[in-house]
Amino acid sequence: MKKIFLILFVFLSAFSLFAQKLEAEDGDAYSAKTASSISGFSGKGYVDFLPGGSSFVKITFKTKKSSNYAFKLTYSADSEKPSAVKVEIDDKYLVTQKLQASDSFTNNFLLNTALLEKGQHTVKVTGYRGKWSFDSIEVIEADDKLISQIKNKRLVNPNAIPEAQKLFEYLCQMQGKGILSGQQIYGQNTQEIKTLLAATGKNPAVLGIDLIDFSPSRVEHGASGGRLTSVAKKYWDEGGIITCAWHWNAPSGLIDKDMPEMHWYDGFRTKATTFDFSKGIKDHESEEYKLMIRDIDAIAKQLKILAKNNIPVLWRPIHEASGKWFWWGAKGPENYIELYKLMYDRLVNYHGLNNLIWVWNAQDPDWYPGDEYVDVLSYDYYPMKYKHGTADEYLAKIQAATDKAKLYAISENGALPNVVKLEEEKSLWSWWCTWNGDFTVAADGKSYSESNTSLDSLKLYYNNPYTITRDELPSFKVSQ
Repeated sequence: MKKIFLILFVFLSAFSLFAQKLEAEDGDAYSAKTASSISGFSGKGYVDFLPGGSSFVKITFKTKKSSNYAFKLTYSADSEKPSAVKVEIDDKYLVTQKLQASDSFTNNFLLNTALLEKGQHTVKVTGYRGKWSFDSIEVIEADDKLISQIKNKRLVNPNAIPEAQKLFEYLCQMQGKGILSGQQIYGQNTQEIKTLLAATGKNPAVLGIDLIDFSPSRVEHGASGGRLTSVAKKYWDEGGIITCAWHWNAPSGLIDKDMPEMHWYDGFRTKATTFDFSKGIKDHESEEYKLMIRDIDAIAKQLKILAKNNIPVLWRPIHEASGKWFWWGAKGPENYIELYKLMYDRLVNYHGLNNLIWVWNAQDPDWYPGDEYVDVLSYDYYPMKYKHGTADEYLAKIQAATDKAKLYAISENGALPNVVKLEEEKSLWSWWCTWNGDFTVAADGKSYSESNTSLDSLKLYYNNPYTITRDELPSFKVSQ
């Protein structure tokens, strides 16, 4: 009987998941102090983090075997200002995420796991923003069930079309396994795509389009978006993915002076219009509100063409708001958030556009409209010429907006991100999308421009196995 129990014990031990709790006060702290006034802590106390992102604790631990590991953080966070934590494992970025306000100690899983070899490791816990207290962090061997629980993501629109669901599921599956290449075009001109194909032998997985010339105030001046949706449909039919922005020319109040960035066609810029959208946000009987609805409806008409063809769209409206150089960011985060919600409600609930995957791009956590309105958090990344980084600092910035599992994208870029390093870090970025014009096409209008990324680097990154190009995508078509 003893022998049977011994065999059973060994068998169960072999299949049990490794877990250990690391106490914050046992680590090496910098610009942080041990405390014990909040009840409910484990161990001998906890560590108070100073606001401002300068405090951190490093803790060394050992794993008994090579495996995937999850991390559960126990903390208490101030309710007055948003708090967030940044975590690195062995000096490699893991995740940044928002902490829920709590007067007592609570815990949450971090929204990323790490593949660790057997042996010694170091976890670095940094107070990214806000004031909070760190009690402990558990290191837990993660099986598929736990990983699925931690990284569970759903589209915010429960009525999304099957093609949107299928695309979103694919992006979720590929997170940390590869990054989709992308290229923005202007209007119906696809020269950037032709140039990339000639230079690399590859088509980008993602085609970026802009509905700018469908803005009514541009149409009034003779602009035309033409058959841009036909270009998008063709790319989709050829196996690509569509992402769509809208440089929204202000509905009225165009200054239209013969001065830099103040012409009628610069009407998306703050300094090129007197339009005050905050009046429309506050008063739905106002002329400003009626004009905004008119414009959103004009764009809905174009998006419906794609919806009719069952084409999902990575939809990135009113972008770069926190920079305030566009009019939709000029009145602060509260008004921007209400405008974002208005657009969501009008497009989804009024127009029934269920082909949209919502990509938030205000780029600052204080401008986040809420988890129920966002599928993807994105950042527009323009490093110095020929500087190819991983954009970890910008990933951290947008991740700090939420404690829910989301996707992340480099929605615009100049120089390409460093795909080699992205692969090493198992980066969470889902796609990049190089901006149009001389970022890709030279002055002759045909050959590749090396203005930000050299030809050698372009070929290196486009042909890296971690980069996903159009020919490597599965089909997302469901409805016939």
